[in-house]
Amino acid sequence: MKFDNPTDQITYDLIDRLQKFVNRIAARINSFSRDLGFMKYKMTFGERDDDIYIVTFPKSGTTLMQMLLYQMTTDGSMDFNHIYDVSPWIRNDVFLKRPPREFPSPRLIKSHDPYRKFDRSTKGRFIFVIRNGMDVAVSLYHQQKNYNKADLDFDKFYKKTFLDKHQMNYFRFMKAWLQNKNKLNVLYIHFEDILKDFDQTIDRIAQFCNIEITAEDRPRIKDRCSFEFMKQHEDKFGEQPPKPKERIYDQFIRKGKAGEGKKTLSEMQQKEYLQLFEKELAQLVEKRR
Repeated sequence: MKFDNPTDQITYDLIDRLQKFVNRIAARINSFSRDLGFMKYKMTFGERDDDIYIVTFPKSGTTLMQMLLYQMTTDGSMDFNHIYDVSPWIRNDVFLKRPPREFPSPRLIKSHDPYRKFDRSTKGRFIFVIRNGMDVAVSLYHQQKNYNKADLDFDKFYKKTFLDKHQMNYFRFMKAWLQNKNKLNVLYIHFEDILKDFDQTIDRIAQFCNIEITAEDRPRIKDRCSFEFMKQHEDKFGEQPPKPKERIYDQFIRKGKAGEGKKTLSEMQQKEYLQLFEKELAQLVEKRR
């Protein structure tokens, strides 16, 4: 805003800067308040030695891993209303002001939390899913576009989510979990490996989590973790919030494939991604294979 009167211009600019400062402080207070609420929740929810945390950057194969572990640790019944009824996202429960629920062991706990949210004394095991970041970008973009903002621009979304140094972007999130400085008990699983060699992947998970899989269980586990089966039961996995009709909620289970990023990102975006990946993550990812 421009004013003819210099005094008015100075006053306006000062108020504008003050407002932005107050907004930043308010955001930090809100974030701190949410963290306190989460701490209270976790005190009631507690920790168990056999807890299994499923940790990912959003749209990296979280729901597939939840379903996989649910099928591996139970008889696989589909009589639940939503996957969160058998594999809770406790951070979301806090956001929705839901009280802690009781679950049988081992509890399968979903998390998108940054590494710093867990200390070295946290009980249980962690399964961290690694997915090609370019594929993640496309998948997460479509979810945000379908659920929250129909006119979302991919370029702006990509820059904010993957390149913005002022927030927990993809590279910062991944780097901290891959470094694992607190030496948490983490098994690293590549999303692409689940697609290429399902049996070997579930064998690794079973060994890590001390889960016994019988020969009779394997066909059921593989079938119910297939894209076709999960798409058929999409209402048990995706969000179905009561929002305007123009929002799209039947694309939560969208494609379940690898390689879409290369078809969607521009040459410049791919080059930028690969340069950052080589600098920040390449050696860590290779180390965690």
